[in-house]
Amino acid sequence: MVVQRALRSSGSTYSGGNVIGRSSNNNHNNRISLSLKCILVIAFSISLLGIIFQFIVVQRIVGNNSSNTKNNDVSSFMRGGATRQHHDSNNNFSLQKTKTQRQEQQQQQERPIIAYAVTITGCSERHSSTKDAASLITQGAAILKHSIHLAHHHSNNNATSSSNGRSKYDYQMYAIIHPTATTCSVTPLKKLGYQILIRNTPFDKSDIQAKFLRENIDGASCCGAKEFLKLYAYTLVQHRVVVILDLDSLVLKPMDDLLDVMIMTIEKEDEKSDDEYKSLVNRLPIHHHDMNDNNGSSSSWYNNNNKRIDAFYTKDYNMINPGKEKYAGVQGGFLMVRPDEDVFAEYINLVLQGNYIEGKGWGGKYGYFYGGAQVQGICSYYFGEIHPEKGVELNRCRVNQMVDAPRFDGEDDDGEGKCRDGREQCEDCRETDLNDIFSVHFTICGKPWHCAQVSPHQTEESLCSKLHSEWFRIRRSYEESRGGGDEEGTRLLPKLEGSYRPEIYRGYCERAGEKGYLPLKI
Repeated sequence: MVVQRALRSSGSTYSGGNVIGRSSNNNHNNRISLSLKCILVIAFSISLLGIIFQFIVVQRIVGNNSSNTKNNDVSSFMRGGATRQHHDSNNNFSLQKTKTQRQEQQQQQERPIIAYAVTITGCSERHSSTKDAASLITQGAAILKHSIHLAHHHSNNNATSSSNGRSKYDYQMYAIIHPTATTCSVTPLKKLGYQILIRNTPFDKSDIQAKFLRENIDGASCCGAKEFLKLYAYTLVQHRVVVILDLDSLVLKPMDDLLDVMIMTIEKEDEKSDDEYKSLVNRLPIHHHDMNDNNGSSSSWYNNNNKRIDAFYTKDYNMINPGKEKYAGVQGGFLMVRPDEDVFAEYINLVLQGNYIEGKGWGGKYGYFYGGAQVQGICSYYFGEIHPEKGVELNRCRVNQMVDAPRFDGEDDDGEGKCRDGREQCEDCRETDLNDIFSVHFTICGKPWHCAQVSPHQTEESLCSKLHSEWFRIRRSYEESRGGGDEEGTRLLPKLEGSYRPEIYRGYCERAGEKGYLPLKI
């Protein structure tokens, strides 16, 4: 029967000896097929037994754990529940810690990122070598970045500040570097965590239409046309706000009120958001042209100006003559701007038009002083005449503090010099409380790493000494924060004993003068 079935399936008929031969071959093939099937069945059975064995082992482990847990619970109950309460407490603590970590991570992801930008225009300072220039760049860049980090990620940057809040914003550091400055700056700034942007001067001097500016734009300041690298901050449109700082600056506490006002959007006819915005404006350290409003409300400014603010700046009244305060230059060490490529293009067009009149400045008014042909003058022209609605001047005693004298030399009828900013009464920035200062610019006080000689009769109570002490406090904080690996070998925590004025310089000045400074290494 099997043979016949096999023959029928192969298409053969039963006919004597030929059929017997075919049948023998078919029987051989059938035996091979059967053997293969047996092997497959055996392999399947072994796999099934393995799965069953694993299942039994897992169940026993689970059962033992369950039994142990029950036994522990019984023992805990017999001991008055102390063990179980401790176990539950640990679980709750772990869950709470995990939840807090998740919340912090989520907040970190949701925090808007503020850009901070510095510019490097060259490698030579007083004919120093490339190595010396790199060291000088490192000193300022490292401590500036760490001060910003403390302001954004720690509850209290200023050691004497009464503020306990930290910034709601995160930050990203940028270094805009001219091609001639790459040899001394790219490597150290990369190591410090700056994002590097190599940029040439944003225009060709030969394209400037006016002859005087075309021929003199490089001779009007330390950096010439390369000073306009600062304008590239307007091209960082991936950020909502960019803060432009010089390397000899320091941030002492968060500037969230300024950032909030720039970022907050006011919907038309929305009284609630309008009131909230006005409340924020009232807290801003605005420079009021009437000193009587300086400690009061900013509502008068708010009601008379556009609600949208695109820039904050301070002015340098030390560069002007009496009566010219309206045309004082914007201080180039601090600018907070809203990135906008159209504004960037507008600035470049102003430069190329070259409306800078010899001895008078931009538009015949702004920037007749040293450096006025560059950023300090053109920004003053832009916010003073082209777009006065876009920028707001801040109190220079609070932001970009330089510790400058408030009055001109000489005496008026009242026995004192006139206020440099043109007001009847003016604040003396040399007497500002340290707690009220948001950022510092070391111009008049001198660079911290110069280890300025302090008179034996002068105490650390002077504001310059206090600000130098803050810089070195943050320097020491930076050194302490450096972990293992390569940073361990470069960390420097000198002893205070035997150093020069340790109450100010925190051990980093062995003696007065630049040669007494212990440089930061990376």
